[in-house]
Amino acid sequence: MKPVSLFFIRSLVVCLLQVEIAIAEEQGLLWHIQGQNTDAYLFGTIHSEDRRVTHLPEPVEKRFNGADILMLEMSLDQLTSASVAAKMLQQADDTLSKQMGKSLAEEAAVAMQSRGVPPEVTDLMRPWAVVMTLSAPRQVSGEFLDKQLYNRAIAGGKQFQPLENPDEQLSVFTALTLDEQKSLLRHVLDEYRTYPRMYERLTQAYLERDLDTLAEISFANPISDDPALQDKFMAQMLTGRNHRMLERMEPAFSKGKVFVAVGALHLVGDEGLISLLRQRGYKVKLIY
Repeated sequence: MKPVSLFFIRSLVVCLLQVEIAIAEEQGLLWHIQGQNTDAYLFGTIHSEDRRVTHLPEPVEKRFNGADILMLEMSLDQLTSASVAAKMLQQADDTLSKQMGKSLAEEAAVAMQSRGVPPEVTDLMRPWAVVMTLSAPRQVSGEFLDKQLYNRAIAGGKQFQPLENPDEQLSVFTALTLDEQKSLLRHVLDEYRTYPRMYERLTQAYLERDLDTLAEISFANPISDDPALQDKFMAQMLTGRNHRMLERMEPAFSKGKVFVAVGALHLVGDEGLISLLRQRGYKVKLIY
């Protein structure tokens, strides 16, 4: 089984959340951040390996090439990916069948076979890991946009700094109770066959740099029918993380030209990164 990147699946799940994001006044993916000793760029990504997405437009390519430092949501090196993959598995004698019940686990195993995951492996996975795998588009190469940026930065000698560590990202999922994980699993098993059409709509909106439509699609595709669980995900997946990422990126601004790339939905809203940066006194100007 090809390991599924936590960074990849976590970011796609953001697009499945029924979050109340304020409609963006300005539409675009690349923003110039200016302030005292600050010359940085903020780029919104969609975590896809679609060639329409991974081919950088000239304005983005130019700013990426000119950067000294790349910052992504987390490191995408092999050691980190292997560590995260291990944490997606059950501990000791626990199995998916024991935690979720035989019927639900068998249904999950059938669904996961469509992703090339054998039933015996699915039964060793944590419930949230199954949810995340089914919530993400099927990977072919594993070279999604953020991974390509990471590989290019390392090969080109740029400095790299993650905005979060794996445990911080994992905490979004490990904080869920088993009942909450069961609720998510039930919902995803009911809906995952409809996701490919939604991914194409998201891709089209992204290519048009239409943050409004990206948000609207997310409104219409919750990952849970439980409003309280949706609110919990919103607080952990977006709001809290936006504040943390801002705290992590600011110290880098004085160290050189910085190129920050995060999921596009982290840009928008009253507590999105664009708004938070402006509240800190930075000038944030739309480039593309």
